This record gives sequence, structure tokens and C-alpha cells, in this order.
Amino acid sequence: MHQRRPNSSVIVATRSGSDSDNKSLEERRAERRLASKQRRDGGKKLKRVKRRTIKGGKLGWRKNPHLEMACFAFGLFALIGVTVFKLFRGGGGSGGRRRDVFKAFEKKLQEDRAAKGQIHEYNTDSGGGGFFSRLRGSKYIIPESLKRIGNKDTWYAALRQQYDAEILPRDDERSINFVQETRARNGAYTQTEAAQTPYDIHNCPEYPPEGYPIQWPILEVTKNWPTDDATPHHEIYQGLCVFDYRTELHKADNYRHAELPFVVRDDPAAARTAERWMHPGYLDKLLMGEEDIERRTEYSPNNHFMYWVDKRSRSERQRAARQVREAKKHGNDDAHGGFGRGDQEEFVSAMHLLDNLHEARHELDKAREYTEKHQDDDEAQEEVRKWDKRLKAAKKAKQDEEAKNWKPPTENLRMTYLEWLEHANVTDDKLGPDNPHWYFRLIGCGDMGEHTADGSCDKGSSEWLFDELTFFQPRLGERRPFYMIEPQHQKGIHCRFGMKGVIAENHFDLSRNAIALLGGQRRYILAHPNQCNNMNLLPRGHPSARHSAVDWANPDLENFPTFSKAHVNEIVMQPGDVLYLPTNWFHYIVSLELNFQCNTRSGGERLYRKEVNDCGF
Repeated sequence: MHQRRPNSSVIVATRSGSDSDNKSLEERRAERRLASKQRRDGGKKLKRVKRRTIKGGKLGWRKNPHLEMACFAFGLFALIGVTVFKLFRGGGGSGGRRRDVFKAFEKKLQEDRAAKGQIHEYNTDSGGGGFFSRLRGSKYIIPESLKRIGNKDTWYAALRQQYDAEILPRDDERSINFVQETRARNGAYTQTEAAQTPYDIHNCPEYPPEGYPIQWPILEVTKNWPTDDATPHHEIYQGLCVFDYRTELHKADNYRHAELPFVVRDDPAAARTAERWMHPGYLDKLLMGEEDIERRTEYSPNNHFMYWVDKRSRSERQRAARQVREAKKHGNDDAHGGFGRGDQEEFVSAMHLLDNLHEARHELDKAREYTEKHQDDDEAQEEVRKWDKRLKAAKKAKQDEEAKNWKPPTENLRMTYLEWLEHANVTDDKLGPDNPHWYFRLIGCGDMGEHTADGSCDKGSSEWLFDELTFFQPRLGERRPFYMIEPQHQKGIHCRFGMKGVIAENHFDLSRNAIALLGGQRRYILAHPNQCNNMNLLPRGHPSARHSAVDWANPDLENFPTFSKAHVNEIVMQPGDVLYLPTNWFHYIVSLELNFQCNTRSGGERLYRKEVNDCGF
């Protein structure tokens, strides 16, 4: 209840429901008239009083200026204290989404440092950092990282900060010396006496010479160094040029434009990654720290790994999985769903059936095309029915053959890095062509998205590959990496960690490839696409199409006589090496020790389409 005393500004309080609330309207008017009369008669001027009703009827306390000053001082000193703590201790969390006045300025500083090859300011919880970074409390920014793709988690930024600032600060000369010393320890690989080339492979001409790269009969190459033998042989049939990134990149560019293979060596970016990955403990922290997850791993009962597409029905896959589980339940711990590359004689039968299938489909298409133009021709209609019947029979024969003889060459599993390492890092007495082997895989999806046609993308599991392998980033314009021809067509970054003796069967890919070795050694046997007819490839429609049916370690020349006519060359890749492999070039890979290899694809070239079309693709 509010009441006023005439001409008063003093606040008073009355309880709710007091006697003043019961006065009638006439009585209040009478009071106001009396007060007015007193003022006119020269009486003492009354001080105006403002009344208000206090909830609960209790009188409020007056503001204390001393208390207000104390609260203000406490808040001010608390703000100063938090700011000083952030400056000297680097706290404050990620801060990645904060909008403040320093953001644009700090971003400009970081871009300038990156352009000059300097390391960015450190600004994670563990300390270090520039003034603005510490004030904002934001996390460490990986040098040369991309805004759209890569790993943005705090744990990875903290790991990289530790290595970039303390353990392996950027020093290109040191990193190049590291990979050079590693090559020296492995021993030099030279051309065997029977494999001399008209050009010096370590000082190649400006432009590709005629006949580059020189190739030799495949049986001669594999006799000199059998593919099942993972022990390094240092005299080899090398025909590929090796270019120094720092002094011969212009030469490599000419060979690349000619769509011919070559190796780049001593690239500072690749050397930095190789040095970091080979540093004791780094991969353990990277793969078993915050991302202690199971990743794709392939199992084979022997050392042969052949890619395949699962064309079995869902019920067939489930039945196969049950059989493995039952075998393990009954004590067979070694039971797996991978059965090796398969018998060469069975491949012959499968290839024959597929040839019949393709012939029937081709003839049926021709007959139907003719019938559309001659609908009154009874013989043409009969021809369609004949080839349609043959096509159905060919399909059934193929299905029966696959159900009877075909088995998955490998089993796709999931395991952690340390679980794989326990299988892979074993002594030579536990290795050998007929012993089980495991192939560990990492996938950085980038712009591939979560779902791809073949299900090959594990979104989010290894996106840091784009921060680790900056030379494979899909940058456009002047900052486009040398190895990325069409960055907009990149299909992620794929890494395969191989144990000693692992063989990836001969095949070709439908896009250009850049392959980096970041640890260990791998032997690559390459062949020009014009060797397609001699490779005896499994045809279209087979689960392992595009792969050679011939076991290079033990070729069946009776069933595959043209294989002896094939010509190849080889090279041993070592840490920091990057191989450029054009579209449709054949490659057969042997792991010579525990190794880490990553590759990326960036578009395709139609230059060699005729060669692969002529052999059924």
C-alpha cells in the first residue's frame, strides 16, 4: 500500500492491511484539503514521504556504499587474477569457438608464420603460447593444418605441441639427414649387371628418354629375387628415376606430365613425417592415446593379400561367420574367414566361366539391337531367345562355381594398433610364406564423406592423417602439393602397415596414385599398362577383378603361358620416399620389414585406357 505525505520524498513503509487501507475516499480527500489550507496559510512546509508496501511487511535495508565498494574491488581483483593465471599458466580450455577482438589479429599472425615456415604459437593447457593465444586460452594450432578437414581435438593438438615444440621442433635439415642416415643403414640398392639402363637413374635427363622406364622379363626379375623372399637383395632391376625434391623437382614435373612413374626423395615434408612416425613411442601415443579404438585389419593364412569385393548374400556371410565362431568355440583359436589367394587352377576355371558369361551378354545385346530394327524377323527373335538362355546358364554356372570353390582370400577384422603390433612385430622364425600375416589399415576420409560406394571410409577415426601428411592435403591454387594433380578428386588418405613378408597381389588402379613410405622398406615391382594381356587378370565380375590370377611366387606357366612374356621393373622404397604411379600401371608389393605406407589418389588419366580395354576392362 503506497501513501504520500504532501511535498515529501522520504520513504516510509506500512504493513499490508494497515489502518490507512481502511480510510474512506471522503476522509482522504479531507486530509488533502486540510494540508492544502495549511500551506496557503503560511504554515510549515511538510516533507513529502513516499510509502511502499514491503512483501511480508518487513522493512528493507538501505544500500551501504562501503559494502558496494568492497564488492566492486573483489570482482576487479578476481578478474585480474584469472587473466594473469591464463597468461602465465595457459589455462582456459580450448576456446575454439570464442569470438573476441583478438581472433582476427591472431589468425593473421599465424598465417604469416605459416607462410614463412615458422611454427605457430603454442596455446594449450600445458603452457607456452603467445600473448593473444594465452589470453584466449585456445588450443595449439597444427602447422599447415586445414580449416575444413583434419583432427581438431585437444588431445591431438597437445600431442603435436609436445613434439613440435620440445621433442622434434621443425628442422628440415635434421629431418632430411635422418632419412638419409636410415637409407645408409639399410644399404644402397644398385642396378644388377644385367639391368643397365641408357640413363643414370639417380641423374635422369630433363625429359623422359625413349623407352622409359626400361623393363625386363618378369621371370628374370623374380629369379634374381624371388617374391616370397623378404630378405633384401641389393642388386635389382631398377628402371625408375629417383629425383631429389630440393634440386630436381622440375625434372619430376616433366615426367609427371608425361604420366610416367618416378620416385621423389628428400622432400622435407615427407622427411618430417617419417622422422616423427619412426620416433620411439610416437605412433603408440598417436594410435593408442585418446583414439584407443579398433581399426580395420586384414588377416591371411599366408603372406598373400588379394583385394576382393564380397558378393555373397547376407545369409551366406552370416553362415560363414557362424562357422568361424563355432570353430573357435570348440577350441580352434586359429579359425578365420580368410583362406589365402586361392588355387591357380581354380582361377582358370573361374576365368573360363566368366569369359562365357561376358560372351553371352555381348551376343545377347547384339541380337536385341538387331531385333529392334527387324521386328518381323522370326530368326532374329529366335537368336535373342537362344542367347538369353545361354546367358542364364552362364550365370548359374558362375554362381555354382563360386559357391563350390571361391572363398574370401582374407578376413576383414578390427583390432587396435598394439594388438596388430603384437602379431606383426615377431622374429623371423615365426614368419614365412605359409604363416599367418596381418595388414593394418588407417583411413582419413577428408571430403569423401561418411558413406562411400565400397564402404571404405571410416569417418573420424584417422582424420589427423591430413595434419600428419601435409604433402597430401587437397589444397588448390599455388599451395597445391606437388603430388596432388586434381585435389578436388581426392579419395582420402589410406595407410597400410605391413609386417615382414606381406605381399599385395599384382593389380592396377583406375586413378593416379601418390605413395609415401614413412617407415621400413617395401619392394615395388611395376609394369606398363601395355603388359595387361600378359598379366592374366581375373576378369570383370570376379570378386578380385583387376588382379593377376598368377601366383608370382610360383607361376603356373602351363595354364598361364603368356605370363612369361611380361616385362617389369622394380624399386625398393625407403622412409621419406614418394612414388608417383600413373593411372592403370601395374604394381606388386612386398614388405621387407615392418613398415608404414600411405597413399592418396587425385583423379585419373585416360592415356592408357586402350591398353586395359583391350584385355577386358
